[in-house]
Amino acid sequence: MKKIFLFVSLFMVVISVSFAQETLYSIGDIGPAKGLIFYDKGVFSNGWRYLEAAPLETEVKAYWGGYREDLSGTSPMIGSGKRNTEIIIGRLKLLGELGRAAQLCTNLEFEGFSDWFLPSKDELDLMYKILKRNNLGNFHNDRYWSSTQFSRDQSYYVEFNNGKHSLSHKDQQRRVRAIRAF
Repeated sequence: MKKIFLFVSLFMVVISVSFAQETLYSIGDIGPAKGLIFYDKGVFSNGWRYLEAAPLETEVKAYWGGYREDLSGTSPMIGSGKRNTEIIIGRLKLLGELGRAAQLCTNLEFEGFSDWFLPSKDELDLMYKILKRNNLGNFHNDRYWSSTQFSRDQSYYVEFNNGKHSLSHKDQQRRVRAIRAF
């Protein structure tokens, strides 16, 4: 009889566990860091579901950095911006460079959030297509750096007046708009 009572008690504990409800966002919504949601992969996996672009007041101009240095391992894919930024940061630290695009993104603290990074080429392309083309986010008609390297000398940027992807020498200043994944 005691065994049955114990089993029932354990069962009651298990069913009384509650789960926190996930906040759902739509494309164009203001995110938790007061930026704009521009991507929803549909499910929470690998630690994130949404991509949020930082607000205009966080935007800066900066050099990409690492000119004439191979920072291989960066990817253009959606979901790779954070890892790309980590690769860039590690190499720039070894080179002793400061104040570069990726570093400014990871050093950004806004609305209590400090998990920002430089978007990959495809993430930046989505920002252009989803936000800029719909007059959201107050983007300039200018060139924005991605975290995707092309060669030792060049990295990708996206032209926010027409969406064109192009290459620029890493020793050129371009606009930088951080993003975060959550």
